[in-house]
Amino acid sequence: KKMKKYLALALALAMVLSLAACGGKDAPSGGGQQGGSTGGVTQKDLEDADKALEILEAMIPEGWDENPYGAYIYKEWDEEFLPDCFPAPIQGIEVDQTFFKDYEHDTLNGSYDVGPLSYESKEDYREYGVRFYATEAQLDEFIAALEAKGFAGGQVSDRDSEWWEFYYYNNDGWFMYLLFNTNDDQDGKFDGALSASATDTVFPLPASVDGIPLPQKGMTDSDYTKYYAIQDYNGDTDFNLATDPLPSELYVAWFYYYGTVMQDAKDYAQQLVGEGWELQYDSEDGNTYYSMLLKDGVYAVSNYYGYDVMMEVGFSDMPENLSY
Repeated sequence: KKMKKYLALALALAMVLSLAACGGKDAPSGGGQQGGSTGGVTQKDLEDADKALEILEAMIPEGWDENPYGAYIYKEWDEEFLPDCFPAPIQGIEVDQTFFKDYEHDTLNGSYDVGPLSYESKEDYREYGVRFYATEAQLDEFIAALEAKGFAGGQVSDRDSEWWEFYYYNNDGWFMYLLFNTNDDQDGKFDGALSASATDTVFPLPASVDGIPLPQKGMTDSDYTKYYAIQDYNGDTDFNLATDPLPSELYVAWFYYYGTVMQDAKDYAQQLVGEGWELQYDSEDGNTYYSMLLKDGVYAVSNYYGYDVMMEVGFSDMPENLSY
């Protein structure tokens, strides 16, 4: 089934090795390396080869069906195709399908997102997934297997509701969104149907704001490094995190990190203390954590909300702006 993919990967590798052995046609002459070339292979050659390999790794396997909205195979959990971040199938479940959205696939509703992650277009992300029927115990077993693979996160909806949502993120750069539909129970044979979607197209975390280091845990729901707006007396104002200083007054800057745990918020508060910030207070209530810090007239909060599996970081010139 995977033979076509393996042959294509072998051909791509042969092409890369051939480039390295022969050198590119446009390789610069002379003794020094110029234009980012290495051994006759230009930087563009390497980038093109990386892109080709990425595309080939996501090739649709034989036996699958495909339409403009994605590729899929029914009644099979395709372990060979799914990324290693997926656990093995849980014993006793009933598999509905394995599915995949590549860069060229659109979506039926025209919405480009995976859980809280929001993209501008279909070309911005890939999504791997599997859908299966399960009991609540089997769902919990699947979640335990995710956590054993290094995923952190949890449920963001109540189990008394009809739809259960979960956000999970691991440090390898994978986000997994779980949606459990208790209405689809296969005539009572199971407790619901779970759709598990994963993407490695997460956004880069901004390093700092106005020289203040920002958390490097979890993931943001949009690309703050490309676009960020600060709230000031003009409303939402475009703000460049790499170059703009915080305003002198009447502002608040918020940053949200999903797929985190409470300890991440505690650690960030202590990181700021190490940077010279004074801890005004911190408190813990169940699966919620609050803290406020102060330095040079700037207030900061590092909070955690377990019901959203989200760490919230904020900065302002007035503490009232950071309280609800």
